[in-house]
Amino acid sequence: MSLINLPQTKWGSGTGRQVILKGDFSKIEQAVVESFELTKSPSLEYLSSSQVRVNATPDCKARIMLSGFPSPLHRGVIVDGGLADGRYRENAAPALLDLAVTGSLWGTEKASQWYCVLAVAGAADTTFMLKGMPVMRVSSQATQIITLRNNANTANIGYGLTANELAGGKILVLSGASRGLMRAITANNSDSSTSGTITYGGSALTLAQGDWFVVLPPTNFRFLGMILNDSGSNLAPFSQEGGACSYNIPQVLAQGAINGFTAYDLALAAPPTARRLFGYAAATDGSDVKLAVSYDGSNPALILQATPPANPLYGMRGALAFSCSVPASRKLYLDNGNTASQLVRITGWEE
Repeated sequence: MSLINLPQTKWGSGTGRQVILKGDFSKIEQAVVESFELTKSPSLEYLSSSQVRVNATPDCKARIMLSGFPSPLHRGVIVDGGLADGRYRENAAPALLDLAVTGSLWGTEKASQWYCVLAVAGAADTTFMLKGMPVMRVSSQATQIITLRNNANTANIGYGLTANELAGGKILVLSGASRGLMRAITANNSDSSTSGTITYGGSALTLAQGDWFVVLPPTNFRFLGMILNDSGSNLAPFSQEGGACSYNIPQVLAQGAINGFTAYDLALAAPPTARRLFGYAAATDGSDVKLAVSYDGSNPALILQATPPANPLYGMRGALAFSCSVPASRKLYLDNGNTASQLVRITGWEE
């Protein structure tokens, strides 16, 4: 922010009242205006199976502070990690991210993968561009070398990064025992199959298989949102406004009979930045709609039950909408009383 230019060097080490010139007021005014952009960022627009953008025109510019990534501990607080310059940028033309274009991502494109869309800029740049960073999970850790797990938590993965291109950046842990802790990256390998690794310095983190983390890149950046590259390497269509995002086609979280509270990893249903979920429970035949949601696996936080109407609508004999918080574990416990023909879909989330 422009307030870093105050006090001016001309003031030296003087005491008492100091002269403030017209140019100083200009910097203060600019800093106050920029401060309103600190907790807001431009919205992402879905364009196609490989493209998203931040739209802008000369009359409706996209303005942003490159202040970092949302804190996994406190809503509305931004973590800069010492990497972002916190400066204000604005675009008068659309900024496009195309996963099919070389250089649009850190690493190579992966299916069934969440990507952080980041606004990035060099120190001398007055505008920003978009680039995608894969969201990562832990498979295992040995001597502060993290072996990477895929987002579905079913197998290990490598992201095809250039060797050590993330060195100088930092990892920020989003879930698990070390949630909210950050460490400097010292190395990464170039594996693009099932043996990706990232090495960090400092004291060892407490990490378990399935824990989520993000990489804060060694450049000026600001988090804009999460996008899902589905199992067919197509972006899931979405609508976003601020911290609220909704799927154009809801994602399945669970289906069929569930006998007793069972843990469901949100994995590819909602990103690890989600703090609140929106969805619906449905039944496809004459069964009652039934769903109990628990945060701890013992006590229901909400219960849905309804008798189906006589006629189906879009293949469903009944459906009830719900919203719930996302526990720090990034898992929900679901139960439908061992009732067949049930379906739970996620329609969106709030960060």
